[in-house]
Amino acid sequence: MTETHAVIGIDIGSISISIADVGPEGTVGKTAYGSHRGKIEETLENLLSGFDLAACRGFAVTSSSPAVVKGAARYDGRVSVITAAKRLHERFGSILIVGGEKFGLALFDESGEYLNYRSNTSCAAGTGSFLDQQASRLNLSGIREFSERAFRNSGPVPKIASRCAVFAKTDLIHAQQEGYSLDEICDGLSYGLVKNIADTLFSNVNPAGPIIFCGGVSLNRAVAKHFASVLDVEIVTGEHSHLYGAIGAALCLHEEGRALGAPGPASPSGLILRREKKKEYYYDPLSLRLSTYPDFTGSGRYEYAPRHVEGSVPVEVDVYEPIPAGPHSVYLGIDIGSTSTKAAVLDEAGRVVAGLYTRTSGRPVAAVQALFECLDDLAAARGASFDVV
Repeated sequence: MTETHAVIGIDIGSISISIADVGPEGTVGKTAYGSHRGKIEETLENLLSGFDLAACRGFAVTSSSPAVVKGAARYDGRVSVITAAKRLHERFGSILIVGGEKFGLALFDESGEYLNYRSNTSCAAGTGSFLDQQASRLNLSGIREFSERAFRNSGPVPKIASRCAVFAKTDLIHAQQEGYSLDEICDGLSYGLVKNIADTLFSNVNPAGPIIFCGGVSLNRAVAKHFASVLDVEIVTGEHSHLYGAIGAALCLHEEGRALGAPGPASPSGLILRREKKKEYYYDPLSLRLSTYPDFTGSGRYEYAPRHVEGSVPVEVDVYEPIPAGPHSVYLGIDIGSTSTKAAVLDEAGRVVAGLYTRTSGRPVAAVQALFECLDDLAAARGASFDVV
C-alpha cells in the first residue's frame, strides 16, 4: 500500500526506466522496471499505471532523465545513487554502477565521505547495451535468459573480448566452432565484461570493501559472481540494486521537505509531457543512378519449421529457379556466422536455385542440421532429389 506523503522516484536511462514509491521514512513500496526501446513516454505511462498516483505527494527524477514528467524535482543521478546506497546499506567502501551505456566507480574514505568518481569513455562496450546486443545475436528471449544461462554454467569459459562488439563477434564465432555450449558462451561474455570494467576502473586503485554493485547490470548474477572473483572483495547487491537512481531521487526530495505538495494526477496521462517528435533530414535520400541493383525476387518464398532438430529456429527459404521432379546435381555453399547461418544451392550451370537463411543462435551444428533438413523437404515437396557434387 502506498504510504501517506509518499514520493515516486523515476530514473530514465538509455535503455530502461526504473520507478520506486518511497515513503517519508525511506521505506521502498511498489517498484517497476522495464526497457523502453526508445518509446519513453509510452513505456513510462505503462509502468506508472500500476501506481496510486493520487496518493503521491511528490515526483522526483534523475538529471539524466528527459523532461517528460510534469512538476518533477530533478537531482543529479550520481548523488541519487549514493543517497540510496547510504540509506539502504549500513556500511560500504565503494559503489560500482553499471548501466546501459555507462559504468562508474564512486570511492569513499574510511569515514564514508565521498572522494572521487571514475567512469568509462563514451564507448558502450562493457555495459548493459553490450550484453543486450549479444543476447539478441544469440537469439535469446532477452537479457534475463542470457543472465540465467550465464549463472548456471558449470563448464569452462571461452575467452571473449568484451571491450569491442566487433572483436566479440569474432570470438563468438571461434567459441561456437570450438564447441562451447550456449551457457558457456553467455558466461564467457559476462566474464569478459567484468574484466573490461575492472581494467578500466580499478587500475592503480584498491577500493575499500564491501563494494555496492548497482545499476541494471547488477541483476546479472553471473557478472556479480565474476566481480567478486576478479576483484577479490565482497560484492553486495541489494534487493533494489537496479532501482537506486529512482530511490535516491525520491529520498533527495524527502530530505528537502518539498514532498508535501498537492495530490498527484488520477492517471499517468496527466503526469507525462508529450514531446513533439519531428524528424529532420539534412541531406537528400540516396538514390541508385550509376548502376543497376540485382533482382533477388524468386519464384517462391516461405518459412520452414524443422521437426527433427532440437532447439532449431525457422528457416527462411527463397526459391529462384524451377525444380522439376527427378534427380539434380547441385553445388552447396554454406556460411556460418555468429548471428546467422546461410546456404545456397547452385545447379551445374552456376545458377542459384535456392537460398536458405536461419539464426545461428549459438548452436552452429544445429543450425546446419536444420538447413539440411530443410533442403530434403524442399526437394521432396517437388518429387526431386539433390545430389551434392
